[in-house]
Order: sequence, then structure tokens, then C-alpha cells
Amino acid sequence: MRVNHSKFDELRIQVVEEALERGNVALTARNHGLSPYSLYKWMKQYRDEVEPTMSKKKNLDKLSNPQTTEDWKDKYEQATKLIGEKELEIAVLRDLVKKKHPHIQWKWPENGS
Repeated sequence: MRVNHSKFDELRIQVVEEALERGNVALTARNHGLSPYSLYKWMKQYRDEVEPTMSKKKNLDKLSNPQTTEDWKDKYEQATKLIGEKELEIAVLRDLVKKKHPHIQWKWPENGS
């Protein structure tokens, strides 16, 4: 879950992402005119927030253009998982709507559209 940040915090997060991707904090700090010490503090502060999004990006990059059978299987499994999550989310939202508006008779489509 992402916290609302100011523009300055968003800039810090972008610099931290760049440093983690590049793997060279001193070079990233120099490129942005920062002290490496400041960048290390930012990395410590925002790492828990940045790393999950970066791992998702890496997984998406890997699966965006599958080359091997294993890549296709991984992409299929990921798609199946996402569909299951979305179906569960729809079911929960429908239950909430029914509870909030019990006086309305809802007719949900059978095919989920």
C-alpha cells in the first residue's frame, strides 16, 4: 500500500529506485548533486516502499516477451492468479453492494461482465 507523498518525497523515491537499479549509490548521488550519505539515508527510509514495486517491474519485464516454454508457463500462471484475484475482488464488492443496499434487487450477469 502506497502512502501519499509530497512532490519532494516522490523525487526522493525516484532517486532511490535509480540507485537500487544501478547498484552504485555514489554514482547516482553524484549525478543528482547529492551527498552519498543523504542518498543512503533516503534508501534506508524508502527501501520498504520501493523494493516491492521494483520486483513487480522486474517480473513484468521478464514476462512481457516470453521466449521459452518456461517463460510462457510463468506468464500463464501469473495471468491465472490475476484472474482469480479479480474474481474474488468482484465477489467481495458485490457482497458489499448487497449489504449496503439490501432494498435493491441486483441482477448480476452470469458471465461476469
